[in-house]
Amino acid sequence: MLSILETCRPRSDLLAGMFNPEVFTASLGPVLRYYRGDSKAGISVYNDADFFFREATFPTDGLCQTLRRVFARLQGDIGASSLIRLETAFGGGKTHTLIACAHLAFRGKELKEAVEGILDVGLLPNPGEVAVVGVMGDEIPVRKTKGHEIIPYTLWGEIAYQIGGEALYREIEEDATSFAAPGMPYFDKVFGDRKVLIMLDELAQYAARLEAARPNQGASQLAAFLMTLSNYARSRPGIAIVLTLASVQNAFSRQTKMLTKVISDVLGEAVSEDEAIGIGERGFREVTDVVSRGATAVTPVQAGELSSVLAKRLFESIDRNAAEATADAYMEMYRKVSSWLPDEAISDAFRDRMIATYPFHPTLIDFLNRKLAAAEQFQGTRGVLRVLALAVRSLWQKKQPVPMIHVCHLDMREQEVVDEILSRTQSGDLMFVLNTDVGSTGTKKLEAGRSNAELADQENPHPEGYPYHELTWKTVFLNSLVGREEGLNSRIFGVTEAEALFQVSFPGLSPAQVRAALEKITEKAYYLKFEQGRFFASEEPTINSVLSRIRRLLRVEEVNKFIDDRAAKAVVTSGGIFQIYRDVSRPEDLPDNVGKPVLGVVRPTAGTINVQEMITTCGGHRPRLQQNLIFLLVPESVTVEGLEDGEQVAFELPRYGLEAQTTLQRVEDIARQVLAMNRLFAEPQHYGINSRVLNDPELRRRHSEREQSLNHTIVQLYSRVYYSSAADGRIRSKEVRSASAEGGTALVDSIREKLVEDGEMIPAGKVAQATLQQLKDLFFSSIQDTVMVSKLRENFCCLRRWPVLERPDVLDQIVRAGVENGEWCLFRMSDDGERLEEFYHQQTGVPFQVRPVDPGYGLVTVQGARQRGWLVDQKSADPVRLGQEIVGLVAEKGRLSVGDVTGEIRRKYTDVAETDVQDILVNLLRERKICAARPGGESADPRLIQDVEAQMYTPREDDLILSADQARVLGWGPPNAQKPWEWKGSDVQRLLSLLRRIGSLYSRGGKTHVRAMDLLALQVKGGGRLTVRLENASPSTMKMLGEWFEVLHGLVESDPDTEAMLELEDYDEHCPFVQELKRIKPE
Repeated sequence: MLSILETCRPRSDLLAGMFNPEVFTASLGPVLRYYRGDSKAGISVYNDADFFFREATFPTDGLCQTLRRVFARLQGDIGASSLIRLETAFGGGKTHTLIACAHLAFRGKELKEAVEGILDVGLLPNPGEVAVVGVMGDEIPVRKTKGHEIIPYTLWGEIAYQIGGEALYREIEEDATSFAAPGMPYFDKVFGDRKVLIMLDELAQYAARLEAARPNQGASQLAAFLMTLSNYARSRPGIAIVLTLASVQNAFSRQTKMLTKVISDVLGEAVSEDEAIGIGERGFREVTDVVSRGATAVTPVQAGELSSVLAKRLFESIDRNAAEATADAYMEMYRKVSSWLPDEAISDAFRDRMIATYPFHPTLIDFLNRKLAAAEQFQGTRGVLRVLALAVRSLWQKKQPVPMIHVCHLDMREQEVVDEILSRTQSGDLMFVLNTDVGSTGTKKLEAGRSNAELADQENPHPEGYPYHELTWKTVFLNSLVGREEGLNSRIFGVTEAEALFQVSFPGLSPAQVRAALEKITEKAYYLKFEQGRFFASEEPTINSVLSRIRRLLRVEEVNKFIDDRAAKAVVTSGGIFQIYRDVSRPEDLPDNVGKPVLGVVRPTAGTINVQEMITTCGGHRPRLQQNLIFLLVPESVTVEGLEDGEQVAFELPRYGLEAQTTLQRVEDIARQVLAMNRLFAEPQHYGINSRVLNDPELRRRHSEREQSLNHTIVQLYSRVYYSSAADGRIRSKEVRSASAEGGTALVDSIREKLVEDGEMIPAGKVAQATLQQLKDLFFSSIQDTVMVSKLRENFCCLRRWPVLERPDVLDQIVRAGVENGEWCLFRMSDDGERLEEFYHQQTGVPFQVRPVDPGYGLVTVQGARQRGWLVDQKSADPVRLGQEIVGLVAEKGRLSVGDVTGEIRRKYTDVAETDVQDILVNLLRERKICAARPGGESADPRLIQDVEAQMYTPREDDLILSADQARVLGWGPPNAQKPWEWKGSDVQRLLSLLRRIGSLYSRGGKTHVRAMDLLALQVKGGGRLTVRLENASPSTMKMLGEWFEVLHGLVESDPDTEAMLELEDYDEHCPFVQELKRIKPE
């Protein structure tokens, strides 16, 4: 069996890319204008009568029959029909037949050679013997303007004008400009003894427009005229009438938009489609009743002739012997699976039809004429010709050796073909369906770069290389372009399995293979579906199929990265006490010498980790120094190695490794679902999905649920933390899954709680006595009774047998607590190491300003301190007694420096530290028992420090200590300073209420300068304490702070521990603030 490339030769201009299908778009008007000398008519195959009959005309039975009857009638044969109606329901050809009539009526015997075999040349008239009338119902107006008037323009006026020109029109002008049908005088005047051919094309549309112009009169008058014309012609042998009047369905139902426009134009106002169809149908009924009674119906092109007509226009030659051999090969294939196919497939009639339509398969002709031609803008045979011309050119350009041309061979990857078919069927909204499922011009822009059909062909290729999934799915798509409004209720929408097998299969691509491709639609297609026994394309995608395809396209690396990124965000959101390092899988992922606990979050896809190496090394076989600070949060999806024997037995590592793989697979499955949904929502067009589909609430709910499920599953993976145990230094693990199964701080808090509970971590806060005793055993030995604090810090970080500190400052707390509890003493030697510089023990404690963690400080056992003579048992001085002695000393000496006071006291009490003396001085200042003065430079008076200011005061050695009386004598206090006012406990609330109105009081003339204000230990309503200190506030400052004090009043309250002190300058008895203060003055 030969391919069509070998048996057929297309027109040369078609192969050269110069073929213009519009050349074969027949129109009667230009031909008539050509014969009447209109230079604008142009030259075409239809104007050239010789070329028209020789090259562009296939002599169908309908054409020959029409020509024979028309010209027999014009030659006087009274037996020939005078009125012929051209039926155009199936194959078209009506305009072509009218043009043939026009050529022969104008030129007659001049064309006898061209029409030989088409018409008996004896029937041809002499040139110019016949008056030719051609009226296009879609062109003739129904009225014209004359000056400012609108007058009727009638069919009978147009006929008279074409027969006798302006002169004849003027003679019958009264009839011509009246909507009323003319009487017999008109017919005698116009026709007389003339031979006349009258051709009326698209009469239904003219009737509709006339009915719109003259409601309930126009169409009836047209019917009356046609009735009289028909009767008149029947009695006169020299008159022949040929008209076209489509069925009501062809006339209006398929061209509603066009009809609506022309009727709106006539009326001068917009009408709805329903109104337009109503007007059209009224006009149609009036006319069709007349025409049906007297006309002889002829179909220009029968179904079996159409392919021959098309072949005549597209091919220069076709091997008819090859057609028979090809038909036999098809019949042999059909007989093998006859039960799968329509009954006609194995009939002799269908074999004959294949031979007749060769190289086009009959199902292609049926598809074009019964389906695509149903589209309003497809234009019947003209549309068929355009599509077939493009199909033939594509097959020859791409050298596809097919046995016949099927529906599936329409090249939907050519933009010109796509534009032609989708635009004519108004299916541009299905372009994304074509690109996504079948394959077209935009397919390469999709994420996969291939259509679903291409991917299916790639996955399961045809032995001979036919893209059978694409061919089959394309056929389903093309069968879904018309009838979409009715959907499965339409007989022409979609395709059954038998029809699809019939339309696609050919020798080389068996029905079984086509059937397999159809079965893949439900599995792999997004928009192609199978319902109620039919395959069809839908605008609504099968989202599950889309997501399934995206999931399969995802690479393992992409999925793993997505899981790891999600784990980094979901598992630990806040480090808390830990320095967090995410996406960990190797020792070098965790830095050394961080100085605080490090939590390494092992990524879920790490596979296997060796915890021993992670904790003891930092990459490249380099030993890790701060091993005690490393904690590993390991997910269940990772296999753990490097545990010591006891731990390995407990976990049965071989089984654990298998379980880790299973767990990871479960997480990957969920992650693929979420990642696929994320990509679809982000760029739906890349997957051939219309974005509006993604607005489905159910789909968005699924997306949200999958996201939550992934986060929950990932968090649940992290159930154990690995670390060096303080019990024996070995690597242990602890279950840390939080009760709420949430990530973030909840998981970190769970880890901390477990470590503190097991004694692996010393928390911040008060250090227990038992902990101090355990640490004492770690700090000292029988041969070493001192240790530097810096060494302790190093040991806590590096020694795996030591507990870990929650925070670095916990070491300071431990040192202070140990001193206060008598577990050890704190000392500091001079820079040369020869003498004791500082020494603190249980009786002295460690002053606040001393930082034990600073360089040079060390711990010594109590026994070691006694042995060195640093600790001598003597009676300690009472702070109250010391305060009394300092007040007495000031009274005796008048004024002394802080250094002098400290020296005097420490000489008398050797166990009193310098800081103790300073603390007592501050308390005395607050109680106003003494004053302090800080030198102000060469020209300035010293700054007096007392009561309120003492709260933030730190004594310096050169500060002066003196009594309040002596300060006043020296003039060092503020000139108008008053004794501070003090409130305690519940009385403070009264002051707060007053301060809430401070802005208003100062706006009313407040003048008093606030030297100092202290609000001590205010109880914050939400928990906590707040202390406020205000110094040197001018009246404008107090006014500005009014709103702030209003807010403060709502946030705090007083309790027994709360105190307040207020000291004023520039005291003014008339100040509103002072007046209000006196009202709440403390008792």
